[in-house]
Formats: sequence, structure tokens, C-alpha cells
Amino acid sequence: LTVRKRLTVIDLFAGCGGLSLGLYQAGWKGLFAIEKNAFAFETLKYNLIDGKKHFSWPDWLPQTAHDINEVINNYPQQLSNLRGKVDLVAGGPPCQGFSMAGKRVKDDIRNQLVFSYIKFIKLVQPKMILFENVKGFTYAFNKKNREGVEPYSQIVIKALEGLGYNVKPHVIDFSDYGVPQRRKRFILVGIQSSLGSPDNFEY
Repeated sequence: LTVRKRLTVIDLFAGCGGLSLGLYQAGWKGLFAIEKNAFAFETLKYNLIDGKKHFSWPDWLPQTAHDINEVINNYPQQLSNLRGKVDLVAGGPPCQGFSMAGKRVKDDIRNQLVFSYIKFIKLVQPKMILFENVKGFTYAFNKKNREGVEPYSQIVIKALEGLGYNVKPHVIDFSDYGVPQRRKRFILVGIQSSLGSPDNFEY
């Protein structure tokens, strides 16, 4: 009897755990999740940590709400020790600063969490990455003034390629997959260059 190894995942900006729940249902095994909002994390903990035992939570990380920058600054060695042990890092930074439905503020401090995501990837070096954000993530700020012409999506793509990943971006309409609204999202998948190409991924 061959026992199939369960693929491992870390969920960043996890919210209440919607993405983690989907990965759990698909057979993945969570290592841990990072979510700053205490109420959202309590929901995730109740359903997925205490309830479904989805995570093999490490002893060095308290099971509580965390800011991603605090985790990066406080546990750099523990994160580096995960290299070669993590199949996927999934998640997307808060999108309010990029959303076309909101004020779309270039200087929204939450926009900087994109760079925290990249720092996390650099430390952990997962085999695969899944990045998600709003469609507005692909549009540059202040294009008329020629300031910040390069959209954040291109900044992320270049940074991940620089870390040794083959990446493939998509804008996907979630209504094509059963969501009862027209909801277009920016989805980027990537895989370490030594392991292959994301062209083989199906959508």
C-alpha cells in the first residue's frame, strides 16, 4: 500500500480561513497561518486549528493573531529552517489600496505588505507560490502624471523571478467557477525554476 504524502502549505493574510478551508478540502496539510486581525484569527482557530486539525502548528509560533512583519523580524531563523519543507505559500495582502471599488490610495500603508510577502518568500523558499489580489493590482497608480507607472503586479513578478521562480499571472473571473457575482481577481502562480514551469497548472 502506497501512502501519498500530503502537500504542505502556509497561508498568509489568512483572514477567517476561507483559502485554508479549500486547501484542506483538497487534501493539503497546513503548517501555520498568519492573520493580523484577532477576530478573524479566532474564527480560523475555532474551525481549522481546533476543529478540523488542519495545521501541524510549530512550537515556536504562538497560536494567535500575528502581523507578518513581526513574524519575519522575530523568527527569521525558524522561517529559514523551513526551506525544502514547504510545498506552497498561499495568500494575498490586503487589497483595499488597490481596489477599483474603493478610494485606490497609492500611499495606503497596507500596500507595503506586498513587500512583506516577498520577504517571507525569500526566507521560506517554498516550492510553489499562489498569490491573489484584486484586478486593480495590475493597474499603475497616477499613470497620467507618469508617477509609479509600473503596476504592483509587475513589481511582484520581477521580485519573484529574481528569487528563482517561474511565474504565471492571470486575471480570472470567479463567476466562471461558481461564485454568484462577476468578481475578477489577479491570480499569480509560481514554481521554483529548478522544478518546472507553471504552464502545466490548470485553471
